Amino acid sequence: MTRWRIALLLSAAIAISYLDRQALSVAVAAIQRDIPLTNVQFSHLQVAFLLAYALMYAGGGALVDALGTRRGLLAIMIAWSLATASHGLATGFRSLLVCRFLLGMGEGGGFPAATKAVAEWFAAGERSTAMGIINAGTAVGAVVAPPAIALILQVASWRWVFFTTGAVGLAWTIWWLRDYHAPPSPASA
Repeated sequence: MTRWRIALLLSAAIAISYLDRQALSVAVAAIQRDIPLTNVQFSHLQVAFLLAYALMYAGGGALVDALGTRRGLLAIMIAWSLATASHGLATGFRSLLVCRFLLGMGEGGGFPAATKAVAEWFAAGERSTAMGIINAGTAVGAVVAPPAIALILQVASWRWVFFTTGAVGLAWTIWWLRDYHAPPSPASA
């Protein structure tokens, strides 16, 4: 696998993270038919995600340093995908709050893992381009999320939004396991 395909693989992971994090906001009207949420409660759901996300930036980096890029990002993606899917099992505000916190914990490790992969695979003169490709995943995920989630809501309940987006992340892990391996030599040039 070429290093540019690694950048594409990582960009897809980041796109999935932005799809997952927007699912609540796009599906909230449908969710509120089952789980009434006030504006204050909705803001608490956002804070739970962002607080965990911020805390996990450092924690995710340490995890990837300890496990290595391949196993570290695999663990991170599995955790955030299961956290995403768990939203579909929520029965009230508190369970949604826990799901949002867990999602933030998982997703917070995504960028540190992607950055480590770039450092391992790309020479210093190519790292900005690689990170640009990876960061483009944020826009792709943000653009894809509303119509994809709206489509799911047309054919299924809001719970399937989260089951489906969680499944997308788990499917990505198969791609990751199949295609990602340690770089052939240190990227120090």
